[in-house]
Amino acid sequence: MLGQNGWVYEIDIEWGKFNNSPVGPLNAHALVFVEDKLLLATDHPDHNIIEYNENGNVVDSWGRQWPGLHGIKTHVIGGKTHLFLVDSGWMLNRKWDGISVDKWDSPFNKMIPQSGAISKTTRDGKVLFTIGHPATYGAYKSDMPFNPTDVAVHDNGEFFVVDGYGSDYILHYNENGNFIKKFGQEGKHKICNGHGITIDYRSSEPLLLVSSRSQHSLMWYTLDGRYVRSLHVPGAFIHAPIFIGNFMVAPVCWTGLENNPEHNSGVICIFNESDSLISVLGGVLPDEGKMLKGDFKTFKHCHGLAKDKLDNLYLAEWNANGIHPKKLLRV
Repeated sequence: MLGQNGWVYEIDIEWGKFNNSPVGPLNAHALVFVEDKLLLATDHPDHNIIEYNENGNVVDSWGRQWPGLHGIKTHVIGGKTHLFLVDSGWMLNRKWDGISVDKWDSPFNKMIPQSGAISKTTRDGKVLFTIGHPATYGAYKSDMPFNPTDVAVHDNGEFFVVDGYGSDYILHYNENGNFIKKFGQEGKHKICNGHGITIDYRSSEPLLLVSSRSQHSLMWYTLDGRYVRSLHVPGAFIHAPIFIGNFMVAPVCWTGLENNPEHNSGVICIFNESDSLISVLGGVLPDEGKMLKGDFKTFKHCHGLAKDKLDNLYLAEWNANGIHPKKLLRV
């Protein structure tokens, strides 16, 4: 059993047990449900999207034009579902030497960067529009990197992109993909390694909620870009949460000191309506203000989450030997 304080889960060992598809992820980055299918965003060069049925079996895979796929969200309007796909630009190197995995300046490293992009597509992947480097529409200078990590889509179709591997701005676009403004690097509250963004509808005023992963923090902004507040979670290289009612459930890629993330230490954190940490899946619930620690055995690197109608969780793990998502049953 994983968790505390009534928020307890167990890994469903039956889910995906009979999946014998040769299709699998490279790094599993993000998850979203579309009707009865679970869609996984991955950076595998042969298939950027993998679809699973309710039993955890692969039923479809598609897409090769988003080699650094890192984020996926949906928007439904007029009964039609659209996908928003975020390509970070980090992709598998066809010249990889088979050894280098963290030599970021080497031309032979396993993963290498190019400029990223965001695409809006139909449910089956037909591209409606793609947005490239912000320098092309005057939002960035040409020497500013653009490597987006995630997107949040408002009910009205406007969307917000966090450039978490690039220049760490949040970029706001209208429903047609036209740039409105950027923010997140003003004053003393600056996003650092923004790794996930969502919209928090729990109060009367919807707020943007973004991960500032390198700072072990979540940050809230108004939709017009005004900083509101932060939540510091010591030891947590935290991603943006999903919501179960008024509770937040957030994947944590690593635990450790801010300059020393520990390998294979990922956890899932659950926060109550007051944003207090009340349960840790894959680790021990720390005393208030103390550092979070993973157990180094349950998970590797927790990166993306989705939930079903019964509040069961589905977890995508980065750098986890290409494993498929896990299902966690609410106990």
